[in-house]
Amino acid sequence: MDYSAQFDAALARLREEGRYRVFNDLERKAGTFPHAFSHSLGEEVTVWCANDYLGMGQNKIVLDALNKRLISYCNKSNLSIRIQRMVSQINNIEYTTTDHEASALLLEANMIKKHKPKFNILLRDDKSYPYIMLRKDHSWPQITKARKNKNSNKGEYFGPFASVNAIHKTLNAMQRAFPLRTCTDFEIINRKRPCMQYQIKRCSGPCVNKINTDEYANIVAEAKSFLLGKNHKLQPKLKEKMEKASINLNFEEAANYRDRIRALNYIQKAEGADFRHIRDVDVFSITSLHNKDNNKKFLTDKNENYAIQISFYRSGKNFGNRTHFLKYEINTELNKILKSFIPQFYDDQIPPPIILVNYLPKEKELIENALSIKSQKKVKILKPLKGENKRALEISEKNLDISIAKKLSSYENQSKLIISLSSKLYLDFVPKRIEVYDNSHFSGSNMLGVMIVASQNGFLKNEYRKFNMKNNDITFNSKNDYGMLNEVFRRRFKNYHNDNTSLPDLIIVDGGKGQCNVACKVLKSLDITNIKVIGVAKGKKRNAGNEKIYYSSIREFIPRRYLENYNSGDPIILGKNNAEMYFIQRLRDEAHRFAITAQRKKQKKSLTTSVLSDIDGIGPTKKKLLLLHFGSTKNISNASISDLIEVKGISKINAQKIHNHFK
Repeated sequence: MDYSAQFDAALARLREEGRYRVFNDLERKAGTFPHAFSHSLGEEVTVWCANDYLGMGQNKIVLDALNKRLISYCNKSNLSIRIQRMVSQINNIEYTTTDHEASALLLEANMIKKHKPKFNILLRDDKSYPYIMLRKDHSWPQITKARKNKNSNKGEYFGPFASVNAIHKTLNAMQRAFPLRTCTDFEIINRKRPCMQYQIKRCSGPCVNKINTDEYANIVAEAKSFLLGKNHKLQPKLKEKMEKASINLNFEEAANYRDRIRALNYIQKAEGADFRHIRDVDVFSITSLHNKDNNKKFLTDKNENYAIQISFYRSGKNFGNRTHFLKYEINTELNKILKSFIPQFYDDQIPPPIILVNYLPKEKELIENALSIKSQKKVKILKPLKGENKRALEISEKNLDISIAKKLSSYENQSKLIISLSSKLYLDFVPKRIEVYDNSHFSGSNMLGVMIVASQNGFLKNEYRKFNMKNNDITFNSKNDYGMLNEVFRRRFKNYHNDNTSLPDLIIVDGGKGQCNVACKVLKSLDITNIKVIGVAKGKKRNAGNEKIYYSSIREFIPRRYLENYNSGDPIILGKNNAEMYFIQRLRDEAHRFAITAQRKKQKKSLTTSVLSDIDGIGPTKKKLLLLHFGSTKNISNASISDLIEVKGISKINAQKIHNHFK
């Protein structure tokens, strides 16, 4: 059947019957939905379909509320400077109607997080929180760390945890009590003998059939109960099994149960019993940094005027905490900030039934209603006055103060080091922005350059850049370090005159005088003459502490009053056990880490995709299945057609194509 022809014929019949309408030809009448006037027909018509929920956008109450809200922005005397700036930049206004106010709040939070408007309170930490996941897509399930996203594996999620480190501690403790596998799917298929994890009693050895599926399923169920906070019921069961095994003279089995009970006792001791009645709770504590303490100037200079800490409690367990520093207008009410922050925070995760705060947010009932809709369970926002909830909030506030102090200390130390470094390098200024450059490649392939940025406020990771090298875009031999640096600097600075690019005060290149000369040559060709460039060359045998600092031209770099201390072309050696040298090493090592990580990802992607990408009919899903089954492209290339067909989702035609490609 030609579906296109059938569809066109149906539309033609609608037109003949007069039941086809062009919507931009209609003039809707406010307050009288679904009535409208057709300009082409010259008569009134009824609108049966429109992008307007039950005509709410035409309702007089809705329109009056919208007009009242817009008019409030016209009285400049009642507006803050931030709002005045926002209003001055409005070019167009669009509005979307929703079925109720709670939906509008959730939509607003989603749009703020997606578009990041500069005049709104933003949750800038876009990293998702990690979870513990109990897999359901394998006959031998395992517990592993995971992050929730649209491509998440099938399984049950427990969390969120404040950090990956908190998950690692939990998983490490659980391995002692619940000996589940930690190996990959490929390893469990191909293993012939048990690994070290089995030998140290942290795995039950399902890969070599040391345990049957029923016994393994019981351990999985016990691990799940533990994550749900039901471990008080688990220990008596394990004790009963231990005693039964001992009576039956299965002393090795009894010893295993004994060790698991000890591990659970250790976990319970580590957790403490202070909050045994707290189940699933998130704790929000917020504070203002402005004018509270003069020592906080490093944060406020960065426009981070507010700090919020979130602590997670799940199934009676503390899953850690994380602090967010917010850039927002000074003297904003804390309850107003929470009103915007909380819906954004729960935009991509399910809220718990209880949320504790030290300031009740504005429109608390509205937020509760919106979060209840999202979680499909009742959600309450409380400011506790006594009991365990109050103590949990007090601990969160103390931890927030500690986080602020740590960040302040880091900023202060960084600032002092930069001031001291400028003196050691004979600079007549203190750098505000330092850019560090490094290159990485694997035997001339998968080449890239990187740039990291540091300031007196630490590393500015959102401004890091990667420069992928493509042979067809480069006219020189880019396999050499000089050529790669040439390309990187040209791409970094070529448009700075037109796009208000932030220029560094100081550039550090991983290399010696030759690398410095390349950088300076490019900058000079682009008419950039006010940036100082140094190179950090590794010492003999690449030993840390023996680095030499080179300038492209010492007479251009060092002020004349200092020239008497150095001969032209001599490097500066700061020496070992030197704070300034450690700082430079840290900058260089961070650039090196970023370059190596990016290059390895690029190399891994090329190894796992490029070979299979050339095969017709083999998409991302089938590539993943093949690699999980065989472990590497080399094993795939050596596989027979019958071996390839055994992979789920690979047909005989696919197998033949893959076999022919490699042969």
